[in-house]
Amino acid sequence: MTDFRRNACPSLAVPMRTGDGFLARLPPLAEALTPHQLASIAAAARRRGNGLVEISKRGNVQIRGLASPDTAGLSDDLAAAGLNLSEGLPVSSDPLAWLAPAGIDPAPIIAKLHAGLAERDLVARLAPKVALLLDMGTPTAPASVAADLRLAYRADGVHLGLGGTHQSALWIGFVAPDEAVAAALDVLAALAAHGPDARLAGSGQLWDLQPVLASLPTLRPATAPVMHPSQASVGPIAGLALPAAGIAFPFGQAEAEALEQLAATALAAGIVAFAPAPERALLFAGPHTAVAATVRHAAALGFITDPADPRRFLSACIGSAGCATGRFPARALATAAATSLERLLDGSLEIHFSGCGKGCAHPDPAAFTLSGIDKGAALVLDGRARDEAIGFASPEKLVERLERLAAAKAEGETARAAIMRIGRAGVASTMTGEGSAGHGGEPGTSDGRRLSA
Repeated sequence: MTDFRRNACPSLAVPMRTGDGFLARLPPLAEALTPHQLASIAAAARRRGNGLVEISKRGNVQIRGLASPDTAGLSDDLAAAGLNLSEGLPVSSDPLAWLAPAGIDPAPIIAKLHAGLAERDLVARLAPKVALLLDMGTPTAPASVAADLRLAYRADGVHLGLGGTHQSALWIGFVAPDEAVAAALDVLAALAAHGPDARLAGSGQLWDLQPVLASLPTLRPATAPVMHPSQASVGPIAGLALPAAGIAFPFGQAEAEALEQLAATALAAGIVAFAPAPERALLFAGPHTAVAATVRHAAALGFITDPADPRRFLSACIGSAGCATGRFPARALATAAATSLERLLDGSLEIHFSGCGKGCAHPDPAAFTLSGIDKGAALVLDGRARDEAIGFASPEKLVERLERLAAAKAEGETARAAIMRIGRAGVASTMTGEGSAGHGGEPGTSDGRRLSA
């Protein structure tokens, strides 16, 4: 189904206009990619767009710089590579789920969900950003990805969670595996009955859940399902039937040529599967020697292969270097920050460089956001790019003043703790050039807001 509704996310059928052309987002992939298919995506990005491929914070593949909203040629290229891309309500799942011991292949379940959604004509009646997530209980389960409805497959049945991440969802009980698809469709139908803006997560969240619960007569009460121990998306991945590892795209973006080279190395080495993953990551599996060779080549090509790489804790759009709405070169500033702010980028917080107030690279709140405006850069703590600023600074001075904050971090102190100790007034004073870090005013939590991770 082609979704032309207001506030709908970009898709392959309906790309979004950006400052560098149109952006097409592929639907979540139900099956792993072969090295050939990964290379085909890169080749299509080079042929149809500006040669930039992205993996988003939620793990979605995006192709940038399309010349027009007509994506028929791009769709044909991807179909020719054997990609089965089901448009409609996005259904995410564990990357490489089929490689887990006794793992359940999510692809047939996703196909049944899409068939049921079409049969009951639900997609058009749901809010444009409604999302569904299958948690197959593997080491790569996307615990931190928010969704309106989560189905967690466990030994005792399929647990249903409403809204949020694994930790914040409201877990309402479980059903038998053969009842899970019908239960999910019933929940979505109950949600649709509340109107086209109703959500179980995010903006428009529905708080009266009784109609939803009433739609599930076979639901059995249970506590929240056990979550598989979380693993970093970058580095070795344990617990799968084959050796596996993850790398990340710097700032979520890669050149098509580099991706094609990586795919060629992986194919020659013996990698059997790739899968995009949350946190802008790309996972792959194969023999030990193949995984090691692919990681080495990925590092040489500039991909993130070290979990402690400072670039993992920075978000940045292309900014004024490639977007008409960008007010400063966000990506260039973030790259400079990665080389000089290692002390501040310790994983306890994330810094977001946003070329404008849209915050495309990091839509969720960040501990530290620097947002482009006409007068320079707005400083936002614990918020989004469009939120109220606590001060303003010249873009040319941003990295230098962040270095002052880094210098104020005490030995053994995390960056998050240092920012909270310095306080909002102290941070604002340092970043605007009116003072130095370490002599701030009120603590960072004095107004009831917490610094985000």
